[in-house]
Amino acid sequence: MLEQGKWKDEAPKPSKEFHDRFEESLKLIEQRAEHTGEKALAGAEIVSMNRKAKRKTGRLKRTAMGCTAAAAAMAVFLGACYQNPVWASNLPLIGHIFERMEGKLSYGENYKDYAEPLESKTAEDQDGGGQEGQAEGAFTKTVDGTTVTMSESYCSGSALYLSVLIESEEAFQDTLKNESGQPSICIQTTENYSFNPQEQKDLVYLEGEFLDDNTYTGVMRIDLNMKNTDATELEKKQAEAEAAGEVFMVDAEVLKQYSTKLEIPEQFTLNLDISQIIGQLAEPDVFDTGYTDEELEAMSDEEWEQVMTEAENEGGWNSFPNSHENWWMDGSWQFELDIKADHSKIQTAEVNQMNEEGAGIASVVKTPFELTVNELYEDETKRADYFPVILDAQGRAMEVISGDVNTVPVKNYDVSTVYVYLCDYMEYMDELKGHRQEDGYKALIDEKAKFATEVHFD
Repeated sequence: MLEQGKWKDEAPKPSKEFHDRFEESLKLIEQRAEHTGEKALAGAEIVSMNRKAKRKTGRLKRTAMGCTAAAAAMAVFLGACYQNPVWASNLPLIGHIFERMEGKLSYGENYKDYAEPLESKTAEDQDGGGQEGQAEGAFTKTVDGTTVTMSESYCSGSALYLSVLIESEEAFQDTLKNESGQPSICIQTTENYSFNPQEQKDLVYLEGEFLDDNTYTGVMRIDLNMKNTDATELEKKQAEAEAAGEVFMVDAEVLKQYSTKLEIPEQFTLNLDISQIIGQLAEPDVFDTGYTDEELEAMSDEEWEQVMTEAENEGGWNSFPNSHENWWMDGSWQFELDIKADHSKIQTAEVNQMNEEGAGIASVVKTPFELTVNELYEDETKRADYFPVILDAQGRAMEVISGDVNTVPVKNYDVSTVYVYLCDYMEYMDELKGHRQEDGYKALIDEKAKFATEVHFD
């Protein structure tokens, strides 16, 4: 066992998990473990809008080591502990990232009570052989000195939460902190789900922190309500129209005709390909057109647009990521994940009511971390005319954080009763949205909403 006495007064107090991990390492040496290549694993929001869309909001210009024997693994383990006793006292990290992030994630708390470690596949699963054993690297991939490890997962049925560890041989560049005080980091993904034949591409935001200059740990959230539509036929129609030089207009009715809504099964496989890890630079370059503010203000809209477009194209500002605003790491890091959705924690309040115009709410679904409103329309083309507003039992507006506007986090809200409204889209954007944080907002929405209902949860 570890002798605290030799550390005297400066010693950290190792936790039970630390002692257990230490004893495991001793056993590895004694048994001269058969498996080699084991790793000693040491161990947001990027909102990147298209620059043209950014500048349309006004004319003010803004001028993320392998060891081959158990003894080597033990040496790295001990070295890390001596160099960072605080970190050591919190071991293990892999399998406990959700616990480490407790209280720091937007959608809820107590993830550790729901998440499960991603267990390594057996050799039989991995390569078809008949011998059982742990497959090396099933959830750890290294590309050009950057190692990504998938640690734990939890699927609520509405969303998939995955914890991730990113280790870089080179130190991460200084990264901008977002409003939550976390590094602004996102990942470019290609996702293939066993329940959906259509490949999905996404920019997924991470919530997390740097453990040191070379190590980042965090959580990614994938909104499954945006992954359960098969639009293969729609894309085919769009391609055919493009080849024929025709314009293919996509509206709610076309979406309904050429896309299929899919059920998310209790078990599914996700093939996840992370092509890039992208961070927002703490000190980005200043965009400069070469003109003074006075000269720019004197230009006509057409002249201003031309100057801005030319400056952005010539400087590479229009690409994402770009070296002026971002640092990034190219992959790809590929994982095959077997996911089990925990439908037992889902509560569904059936509403199935509409107003005289044929707009209403089908149901409201609550999971341990999010609440989702499912709208109901007699004519799907009307969907674009309405915006959902969700208030908690205290009448507070439940804020959308990312993804679908119909899904909000339950963290810090009283969801014993939830008030759900459909407002006129333009009226909401022009008049109602700006009052969300004011006293009396519920009374305002009660008066202005085109449809209203309340639901109750345990």
